[in-house]
Amino acid sequence: MKREQKSLTNKGFSLVELIIVVAIMAVLIGVLAPQYLRYVEKTRLQKDNSSIAEVANVIKMASAEETVITQLSTGSVTYNFGPTGMTTVGSTALDAEIKATIDPAEVKVTSNTYSDAAPVLKVEVDSTSKQIKVSATGWIDTPGGTGDTKTF
Repeated sequence: MKREQKSLTNKGFSLVELIIVVAIMAVLIGVLAPQYLRYVEKTRLQKDNSSIAEVANVIKMASAEETVITQLSTGSVTYNFGPTGMTTVGSTALDAEIKATIDPAEVKVTSNTYSDAAPVLKVEVDSTSKQIKVSATGWIDTPGGTGDTKTF
């Protein structure tokens, strides 16, 4: 049996080859990192919008109670969203119904798009149809977009 000896000419990668690979990786990271950050922000914004829409649906379901409708007839209720949770200005009857379904402290805004001003939900009774109207001012669909009013 003849023993095979390793070739001494193949000792690994040269320094030039390693520098080229590192340079290629740096270029790829430089190109892909902004795309990834935009994707993360878009996902956070969609999560925030979904949470706010869920609160609007909970408000519509809770407004079926007669005491809530009576209280809303006297004035509107405003719900503000922020990084610490949801706060309310207005009806205590509606708040009690909402707290039975969700925890307002858990509805937090996490996206950078809403870091300065998150949407504000306004709940009021439409004077003509006597139905509950829930609208969000400052609603943004895409990062970098402008705030609109959305009715639920």
